[in-house]
Amino acid sequence: MKLKINLLLAFIFISFAGFSQMKLDGDWKYTFSDDQKYALPSFNDAEWKTKDAAKLQWTDADVKGNGFVIWLRKSVIIPSSMKAELEKTGALMVSLGRIKQEDSAFFNGKSIGATNTSDVKRKYIINEKDILWDKENTIAIRVSHWGQGSSVEQNPIIMSAQPEQLFVMKTAQQSLDPKMLIDVNKPSLFSIGIRNNANRAVEAVLQTTIYDINQKELARSEKEINLNPGDNTFNSDFKSSSTFLKVTYRLNIKNYNYKGLWNDEFGYIDLKYVETNPIIAYKTEEKFNPAKLEQQTVLGWLGERLKANKDERLYKVEEEALLAGFINKPGVHPWIGEHIGKFLEAGCNTYRNTHDKALKIQIDRSAQQLISAQLADGYLGTYNFDSQWTSWDVWSHKYDLVGLLTYYQLTGFKPALDASIKIGDLISSKFGDQSGQLDIIKSGAHVGMAATSIIDPMTDLYRFTGDKKYLDFCYYITKSYDQKNGPKIISTLDSTGRVDKTANAKAYEMLSNIVGLTKLYRLTADKSFLKPVELAWNDIVKNRLYITGTTSSFEHFQDNNLLPAGNEDHMGEGCVTTTWVQLNYQLLCLTGDMKYLNE
Repeated sequence: MKLKINLLLAFIFISFAGFSQMKLDGDWKYTFSDDQKYALPSFNDAEWKTKDAAKLQWTDADVKGNGFVIWLRKSVIIPSSMKAELEKTGALMVSLGRIKQEDSAFFNGKSIGATNTSDVKRKYIINEKDILWDKENTIAIRVSHWGQGSSVEQNPIIMSAQPEQLFVMKTAQQSLDPKMLIDVNKPSLFSIGIRNNANRAVEAVLQTTIYDINQKELARSEKEINLNPGDNTFNSDFKSSSTFLKVTYRLNIKNYNYKGLWNDEFGYIDLKYVETNPIIAYKTEEKFNPAKLEQQTVLGWLGERLKANKDERLYKVEEEALLAGFINKPGVHPWIGEHIGKFLEAGCNTYRNTHDKALKIQIDRSAQQLISAQLADGYLGTYNFDSQWTSWDVWSHKYDLVGLLTYYQLTGFKPALDASIKIGDLISSKFGDQSGQLDIIKSGAHVGMAATSIIDPMTDLYRFTGDKKYLDFCYYITKSYDQKNGPKIISTLDSTGRVDKTANAKAYEMLSNIVGLTKLYRLTADKSFLKPVELAWNDIVKNRLYITGTTSSFEHFQDNNLLPAGNEDHMGEGCVTTTWVQLNYQLLCLTGDMKYLNE
């Protein structure tokens, strides 16, 4: 009788698109302590606190002083009637929505999935063999956060697995190395892996299309395949005249009304570099014009550090990890998209100074594979369609522009400029204050400053193209600062002269905008853009600079002369230090004043 009551009262079943959903309503147990044994069904969670399934949210105050982990647990009875739902698609899954920030999920003590970003909806397959029908099952979730609150977006649900979770495409073990040139003298063998998580074999159609660096279709094939439960591998070959190839696989499973997509990219084109300079000059006089990097020889301690950076950092960067989220979305982290642009800028500058052949291969390969991942509308981010233009998406496009324009200037490779133009056109049409456009402030973290910092490379795009719409977009950004929900960078600095009172005092993003304002002043000679820059610089030097030359604690500007420097104080974020140096370089070029060189 007790079991029947539990089955009747514990869960509510609702019909949705022909499938039933088992809502995991009611109390969930939780704790701020951390122990892997919490995943086990045998663990006694009687002393844990409880929260209703509709209110799995924790504020900053809730998590403060309680570490950076929250464990959730719930015991659920899965009735035999859910077997019918399992048979509809071949598996069940737990749907959790988005979680802030990272999570690992367990069912009856066994891992069912993990996600490292808050931007992806969690949908984890439950192994049919692990389900205890009409008995208690334990779902446990380990959530890690950044100390600024946490949440589970939706009421957890058990339901029929969706095709996106059932049929998982991935790069199979290749006879080709993505880092090597495609051999034009013999056919290349390509392999795609498809995992079938359903409990049955499925018929499908697999289409393979091969493109060159310019997205020109070189070949296409189509074949009927049988997907057995578990891992499946399918091969195709092609003799190419290009040393770079992009392979796109399209999977069509009619019985599931499902179409999947996967991309692989191989090789690169060994370019002969032809330097290309901006066509729009700065309006302001340049008081300091440094020697070209090609003409500089750096010795001593600094030379040793630069060599170490090349040998131990640039050589060893994980290109495939940096590019993966562009080639196949989503990325594994909200701002994973920033890194490839940073690498390209650093790599191009280092190559100018060293002419290192191995580094040239790296930057050619990385830039070209990034370019080939761009969508037809110009999108070059790491987010799924339903998450685009949230979180750090504009920020990632900012660093796309930084890297691609640096590569274009070094190489003269026009597809890099074309890709940058597509980004600029997309961003400037997507965001604005006209009907149908998005508000850029709402599309980035830290009072919108992450998104508005794209003002920096937008000034460069204007210089390389002469297209005034990019300059106009920079003006739109400065106007957006003073929206009701904006960071008010210019107006606050003009009135207070304090960076710690500007927006939310986030140092990296604010300095990135200030660098952009400096460049905008150099383009326009409008002193209203220079004034807040100088005020910010003076404030940082006077009140917020450590003796090491950096600034910020916990990534934020602190109060006047408050400079905590213990290990626990997270002083001088590396990105803040770098952007501070970039700002001083811009001001040195503008004024020739040695105080900027001293910094």
